[in-house]
Amino acid sequence: MPAIDHQSKRHVSLVIPGLLGPKSSANGDGTSEWPPTPTLELLLARADKQRVERSADFEAMIFELFDIDVDAEHDLPVAAVTRALDLGVIDKGWWLRADPVHLRADRNRLILADNKVLGITQDEADGLVSEIMEVYAEDGWVLKAARPERWYLKPTDVPKLNTIPLPAVIGRDINDCLPRGEDHKIWHTILNEVQILLHTAKTNVERERRGALPINSVWFWGGGRLPELKHTQWSHVWSGEPVSLALARLSQTLSKDVPDSAEDWLDSDNTPGQHLVVLDQGREAIEYGAVDEWYRFVATIENNWIAPLVAGLHDKKVSSVSILLEPGERFHLNAKATRRWWRRRHPLRRYC
Repeated sequence: MPAIDHQSKRHVSLVIPGLLGPKSSANGDGTSEWPPTPTLELLLARADKQRVERSADFEAMIFELFDIDVDAEHDLPVAAVTRALDLGVIDKGWWLRADPVHLRADRNRLILADNKVLGITQDEADGLVSEIMEVYAEDGWVLKAARPERWYLKPTDVPKLNTIPLPAVIGRDINDCLPRGEDHKIWHTILNEVQILLHTAKTNVERERRGALPINSVWFWGGGRLPELKHTQWSHVWSGEPVSLALARLSQTLSKDVPDSAEDWLDSDNTPGQHLVVLDQGREAIEYGAVDEWYRFVATIENNWIAPLVAGLHDKKVSSVSILLEPGERFHLNAKATRRWWRRRHPLRRYC
């Protein structure tokens, strides 16, 4: 693939988790009709396709885009990274995410749901953390609810654990996803103790009184220390997703909220360089198997982003467009490539 001139031209890379739909949709179940995406299909057909050795996990993909080495045998240090974003504090300590969740009993399974269905307020999060700390403060724990949905735990000793990211567990039975590693038995016990505390917590009593789901567990994941950040290729990062936004700020890369559309982006910022845009709004739809939500998300991507960017290539407002898919494929398109008329577009489902 030809080298990209980062200094004089504007290039955009779109990270779109969930673009290829929920598994039910990919298998032909749930809906027999996919969203109409003619411009997206044309882009994928005429682009240069590059296979990238990349982790399938979204968080790992973001770390790799910031040139951070990913070790499959250890957790990604998501907790330390997003804590720096949420609290504005950078330290060299070891941190673990302990995010609030709801576990629903289903026969012999426990199915996990996160804040998408819980709607936790900051006051509720603070109250629950306070009750947990009444028990664990004497053990030297530090537990903070930086955001209603993101809690951070610093235990006295660094545990030997391997965990599974919370987004990968949503809607699944947790029994096959619990922490593993040398200290797993200790942390399974801790998890059970925390669940018992939450069962009688005042906040949960009040939530159940008004018909809301109780916050009856936490999910431990993303343990580690802040990684060493190398020089990043990105001149700008446009995102509302916490991991990418945190890494942008830690690497001192200019970051802004994602505009509503590519038209807004093209008109509002003509700064040259490599722009990373993270469009993750469809990720929850995938996690919960919400086909209708995914359908609307893909329609928005087609109309608000892909079509204006392809037009921007022709108008020389942008020099190239890349789409990065979680399976490890990169589709790169410039104005010249859009004229490959002999490459016929294929249905989006073909790329699953």
